[in-house]
Amino acid sequence: MTGYTIRPEQAGDEPAIHDLVKRAFAPMPFSGGDEQDLVDALRADGDLVQSLVAVDERGTIIGHISFSPATIDNQPCGWFQMAPVSVSPEVQRSGIGSALIEAGIARLRSAGARGIAVVGNPVYYERFGYRMIEGLTPLSDHDAQFFRAMVLAGEVPQGTLRYAKAFG
Repeated sequence: MTGYTIRPEQAGDEPAIHDLVKRAFAPMPFSGGDEQDLVDALRADGDLVQSLVAVDERGTIIGHISFSPATIDNQPCGWFQMAPVSVSPEVQRSGIGSALIEAGIARLRSAGARGIAVVGNPVYYERFGYRMIEGLTPLSDHDAQFFRAMVLAGEVPQGTLRYAKAFG
């Protein structure tokens, strides 16, 4: 799909983002149905470090991505967790999610981030450069098979990556 722009979240976007995330995940069999609440909690906790939206020509938010800080072995380390990525059901599979992911990676890289982690479909996320990193693991064993990471700068880290507290 063409005819959209990507920009940082602005004050007043919160209700539209909440609705979008809810609609985007509603038909997903793996969804717990609370992804929109996760975004709200990250924002409330001050952990929504980067929140980007895709906006169509009418000004409607049709996509959203968020990044929150992560720690490795409980130490701040310049790493971030990417989640969730949401696209309006009517325009899914049109490249908006990919554009949001690429924009988020580029913005974090230029801001000096050291790395990004994600939990999701490995085949999908490996297209963007996410991979398994031996010695870097998620806190939850449940996430392990779906956990991928991308080093943006510095050495390859070792240890247990923990997400922001809103993830539980």
